[in-house]
Amino acid sequence: MVLSNCTTCTVYGDDTGDRKRIRVKCFGDRIVLYLKRENDLPDEARVRIDFFDGQIGCIKTYCELIARRNLDASVAEPWMADCEILEVTEIIQGRRSLRTKMGQEITVTSFRQGEFSGDLQNISEDGIYFITRTRLRGDDTIEFRHAFIEKEYLLRATVVREDDFRDGRYGYGCQFSELPQGAKRDIQQYMFQCRKGSI
Repeated sequence: MVLSNCTTCTVYGDDTGDRKRIRVKCFGDRIVLYLKRENDLPDEARVRIDFFDGQIGCIKTYCELIARRNLDASVAEPWMADCEILEVTEIIQGRRSLRTKMGQEITVTSFRQGEFSGDLQNISEDGIYFITRTRLRGDDTIEFRHAFIEKEYLLRATVVREDDFRDGRYGYGCQFSELPQGAKRDIQQYMFQCRKGSI
């Protein structure tokens, strides 16, 4: 598999459930992980890795990794690993429908990080994209309240991709789950009115 726009991944450890967020760089069909320490990788033949690709979405895989010293002085991490995808178990698509720009501040509750603020950048029938200074995990679940047209809904979504802006901000593409009754219709109506310029 060739990743289109991937800069980060989550590497899962052994039975302890440990996981690490690791920087990724792709050179055609070659995937390289950049490591702060050699022991950032589990000592297993098949390692579970979730890649967060800006075009494809979240790609859940099992990979083979070969770690080595990084000899490139222009790269900060002292270790790197060549990655070969052995098996793709699931792809959670990040972008399947038309999105509408928002530019509104929202209060988000993460099941792991608690309550924090974010800037809601866009929305679709399938999910949202927002920017925050709070670091989330690749499969974190969030909740937030938002009103479309008139009615306010409590919406739940799962993080499927991450963008690291390197200035302390992170962008998260999230896929809706368990939309309340009427929410999808009101989101569609809201998007239609935005495109008409009536909102």
